[in-house]
Order: sequence, then C-alpha cells, then structure tokens
Amino acid sequence: MCARPREIIYRDEKIRITPTELREGKTVVRVIDESGYEVRNQQGLHGGSIPLPAHEDPRYSSSVPVLDFAYNLALHDLKGNRTAEGLLKAGAAWDSVWTRDIAYAAMLGADLADPVATRRSLESRVRDGIILQDTGTGGGWPVSTDRVVWALGAWMSYLVSGGDDWLEFCIAVIRRTLGQDGAVLRCSPLVPGETSFLDWREQSYPSWMTPVEIGNSFAFSTNVLHCICRRVLGRMLREAGRADEARDYEKQADELAKEIEKIFWMPRVGRYGMFCTDDGVLDSRADALGTALAVLCGIAEDHGLRALRMLPRSPYGTPVFAPYKRDVREAYHNRAIWPFVEAFVMLAHAREKDEQGVEFSMASLLRAALVNGSNKENLNAQNGRADATLQNSDSQLWSAAGMLSFFYRCLLGLQFEDGKIVFKPCIPNSVSGEHHFTNLRIRDMVLDITLRGSGTVVESIIAGDMGIADGIPLDARGNIGVLITMAPSKGDKREKETFSPLKVREAVCEPEWKVSHSRALQWNPVQGANSYRVYANGTPLRISRKNSIHPLLTSRAYSRSFRVQAIGASGVSSPSRAYEYVAPGARCILHPLRVGEHAEYNVENNQAWLDTRPCTHCLMYESAETNSGVYAVRFLYCNASASLRDGDTCALRELCVDGVPVGVVSFPHNTEANNWEDYALTAAISVKLSKGTHTFSLRYSPVCRNSNGDVNQCMVRHLELTRLR
Repeated sequence: MCARPREIIYRDEKIRITPTELREGKTVVRVIDESGYEVRNQQGLHGGSIPLPAHEDPRYSSSVPVLDFAYNLALHDLKGNRTAEGLLKAGAAWDSVWTRDIAYAAMLGADLADPVATRRSLESRVRDGIILQDTGTGGGWPVSTDRVVWALGAWMSYLVSGGDDWLEFCIAVIRRTLGQDGAVLRCSPLVPGETSFLDWREQSYPSWMTPVEIGNSFAFSTNVLHCICRRVLGRMLREAGRADEARDYEKQADELAKEIEKIFWMPRVGRYGMFCTDDGVLDSRADALGTALAVLCGIAEDHGLRALRMLPRSPYGTPVFAPYKRDVREAYHNRAIWPFVEAFVMLAHAREKDEQGVEFSMASLLRAALVNGSNKENLNAQNGRADATLQNSDSQLWSAAGMLSFFYRCLLGLQFEDGKIVFKPCIPNSVSGEHHFTNLRIRDMVLDITLRGSGTVVESIIAGDMGIADGIPLDARGNIGVLITMAPSKGDKREKETFSPLKVREAVCEPEWKVSHSRALQWNPVQGANSYRVYANGTPLRISRKNSIHPLLTSRAYSRSFRVQAIGASGVSSPSRAYEYVAPGARCILHPLRVGEHAEYNVENNQAWLDTRPCTHCLMYESAETNSGVYAVRFLYCNASASLRDGDTCALRELCVDGVPVGVVSFPHNTEANNWEDYALTAAISVKLSKGTHTFSLRYSPVCRNSNGDVNQCMVRHLELTRLR
C-alpha cells in the first residue's frame, strides 16, 4: 500500500505548506481543486481559477492538491506565452523570444510541455547560421558570451522530439558560433564575458567595473555553459556518426572543466567563486546558477553536495548570488530569488540524492507561485515579495518551466542516457504517495506513468507487461504504460545530515584607491573589514591590517597591476579596481594619422570616426620605435550607440601590427546613448614586438561583424603602448 503525504509538507519560520493550503503570516492560500484557489490576506478574500490542461497537453495528478494546482498553473502560464507566430515569449511583460530564456526553459521542462513551440523558438534565435546573443552589458556579444546555452536547449529538443535534420542544423549552428567566438575572444582556455543572465552590471558587479572590464573578466557560470556546450556538441556529432570530430570538442570540454576547477573552486570555504578579473583575482561570492550547472554536468565531481549546501539561503529560497552587494539596496539580481535558478538548484540537489535540499527548493517554488497566483520573474529575497523588485513579470517563461521541472525532472526523474529514457526520481517523503503523469509525448511514444512512494531508490519499473532495468529505448512507439515503485529508505548517510540553510550576509564593499604621492599604495578604509589582501599581477602579495603597503618594485618591472580585497566577517569582498604602476619610459602614446588606406579622411583633433563604410575600414596610427619585448596595446575610444546596460552594438575591429592581424579589439558601450564626449580605454591586447620600427592600424574585416550586423561604430583617439616585459 502506498504511503500518503504528510499533514505538513513543509514548515519553517516563515511559511507552512499542507496538502491543501499555504500559510505565511496573515496570508492564507487555499487550493479548492486542481484549477481553483482562494487567497485571504489583509486586502480581504479573493481567488480565481485557471483552465485545465487541453486534451493534447501532458497532465499530472496526485494525492497532493497543492501540487496538482501548481502543475496546472505552470502549464497555463507557459502556454500563455505562445505568440501568434507560435513562439514562446519570455513572459507576460516581454514581447519577444530571448536566447537564454528559451534555452533554460527547454532544459527545465518547456520541451516536454510544448515541444513544437520550444523548437520553433530556439530556431528563431539563429541568424546567418549563428546563435543570437541577447542584449546585454556594453552592447551584448562579445561582452556577454552566454549565447552557447542555446546548444543545451537544442539538444534537449532533439532528445524529446528527434529529427535528423534538426540534429544536423544544430551541429552546424553551434560549430559556426564557437568558431566566431574563437576568432574574437581570447580564450586561455577560460572564456571571457559576463555572468549568465546577471546582465544588470550595477546590481552584481563591483561599482568600478565598466563594460570593458566585465568583458575582459571570466565568469564562472558562463564558463560552465561553454564547457557543457562543447560536451553537447560532442554528443551530437557522435549521434550523427562523426566520432572523430566529436573527440576534439570533448577534449576542449575536459580542458575547460579542469581550468574551471582550478580557478573557481575554493576548497577552504567549499564553494565556487563568481568571477575572476583579467589578472586572475577571484570574486568569492557564490553564484547559485553556476554552482547548480557545475553539479548537474559533473564538473563538481565529488564535492557537488558540499558546494550546494554552502550556498547561502533566504527563508524564501536561494538568492542568485550571495553575499549581497552592500551598496545596492534595490532587488533585481542583488537581494533576489529567481525561480528558474531555484529550479536548477533543486535539480542539482536531486542529482546528489539530497531530499532535504530538494524539499527546500520545492517549497520556495510552491510558495512563489501560490502567493502570487502566477510564476513570477523574481522575488525580493529579504521579504519574499514580487512587488518589491525593480522589475517583474507574470507568467515568466523560465519560472513556469522551472515549476514543471519539479514534476518532470525531479519527482519523475526523467532523463536521457545512451539513447534511452531513464527514471531517477527524487521524491521528498513529505509528498510521498501516488503521482500520475499522462499523455507525456516523447518522439513516437505517449507515456502514461504512475509513480509510487518516496525517496531516491527505485525498487521496480514496469513498462507495459515487462520490467525494465536500463530504460525505454528512444525508438519505441505507441502508448506505453509505466509503473515506478520506490524502495523504502534504508537510511542513506546523507539523509541523516541535517540540511541547515546558511544565512545570507552583506559583503563588505570593495576598497577604493587613494591618490598617493609616496611610494606606498594606499586605499580608503572599508567599513567592516578586518584586514586586506593585496595582489600583484594576480598573485597574492600579502595580507595587511592597515590600509596601505609599500610594494616591492624592482628596476626590471616595466609595469605591474595591483588589486586589494577587504576581508570581513562575511568573507572576502569583490576585488578593487586595478592600480597600475608603469616605469618611466615604459609607455608611449601614438596618435591616429589617417582614415582609410589612401587617406580618404583626414584626422582632426586626434580622433577618428569609424563605422562600416568601406572608406573607414582602416585607421592608421603613428609608428613606434621599440625594443624587443611583450607590449600591451589599448585604445582611447567612445561608443555611445546605446546605454551601458543593453543593446547589441558593441563595436569590433582587428588590430594589425605591421599589417598583420594580431587580435580583435572590442569597443563596448562605455557611456549613455548619444554621449559622444565620454571616453574610456579598451581592454589590452598583448603583442610580442622585435627591436625596430612598427606600424599599428585598426581594420574592419568579416571577423568584426557584431551582433547587430549593421551598426558597428565608435570614435577612436590615441593608442597606448605599454611594455610588460
């Protein structure tokens, strides 16, 4: 006989969930049936109902009414995002498809709930055979580089719906996209670019970081995506019978995974850092999405559970990063919970067979949907309110998909391995009972599944009249009934470990440099800091209790970069801006000479306008006399095509030395739109120069095509040449 759900499904200091209601303070949400609910709060009594799933939709029912309603609400919200063109927009407040939104949603459950619209939406985010990067900091790609998440959604679409044409299309798109990244980004093997989806730079990055500095940093979550993307491409190629080609991408993925572990894993504190600067100084805040993805894809290996349990938690869920940024009080990414991130954290706990962690995330997702009557975009992590955030939306696509992931990927544990459907349920004991999934369509199958019991150990799986041990082949056809019975818990060691959510703290602020006329490096004292860690060229130099040090400068040091972090009770702060020491004579300034190979435009006031017209495809600079050595080249420029926060018009040009291309220079938006008098420096490109005279130029070539495709413009002034060694 099957166990029944507990009277109390979940309870903590803020909320209580039973099979039929949720209580939070003076708010009571009662589920009337699978489609209706009522809410009693300070505003009185109100409620509503939602339509039941259509005949062609996958359906769910159980002995837990709140789960039945939550499933139907999520499916209703997801379907409500269908546009007239049959695409899935990002949410009620958004009128278009976003690359990362549809890809993450496909991974979570949109592929099973609406496979046709999911695939069409993924296809709509490809242009000229390359994945479109969503608008982002500094004009999008290549400051934002998480567009490769498309590959993960596309692979899930193939697993669910099949199609050799789709597989070949995806292989071509991903290869071409990675090829463009390889031609423009300087990967070593870490991939530069901002954190995935956290694209409001003032909310999550140190205040001093500009789009240039963000684009030249390395984000944990984005690098995990690039690792998974290469693994997915390898699997696609093997599926297409091209194993020799697959090995190269699998090797790249393995190398990147090792580098991620080396750079971002902090064994002493038991978690991953959020990003590192271009000189390798790590920001030690926890990134929930990156951590969950690292666990799910196996990068975390034997410390996955530790990394998950070291994520700080709010009573309302898992903040997308922590500690919070102290000098930003508003909630959007900072001080916020995003249900789709919570869903990935939940699935990572399920992979680690951590039922308590799953139960915590389950409660967060249920609470967010029931209290608001919709799957909201985000919630204020400090009070749980959706209306206390800077921006929000009803029926957010990836939030609805995140709720569905609890049913498809967690309770049912539906996964794909080696050409088969396998089931690896993780069912908290609080929702033990019978769970029925009907009309679940995968390729040429229609599955009707009954799930009994709780826990993570499967006692038996019966498909039709036969027991199965290793899954249902993906080439199976017709209606298949499946019965999954869970084995009674035998007291797994991890079940005995109490899941104790870590409280979220505020980070101490990053230090700011003081102007100094002595040889000492000085910075303003940071409130709450007990000591300071100083770095030179990314290497820890010393820890100081004072707000100054006397760095060691040798006569052979042409230039050095210093950073400092404040260390307080909440751990290490974000790194400071770099303080550059440049020895006398190690830097020179070169001014632009002419625009065009044949001086089509004269240079006036030592500045030149560059766009995509053929006559501006080349900007020549003064020549320089150098000794043999390694030099850094960067440019003073302005790109005011759009705001700092968004757009797709980051400009690109090839740097040529003596007429030979040596790298691509990014010119992100560095100011607000149309403010063409505000100049900044680009990131540096390192070049090795021999003794003699050298010429420098910026050129537009096919490799410089940006996300916009048409608008690719900036104003450029001098070139800065600095000897490094």
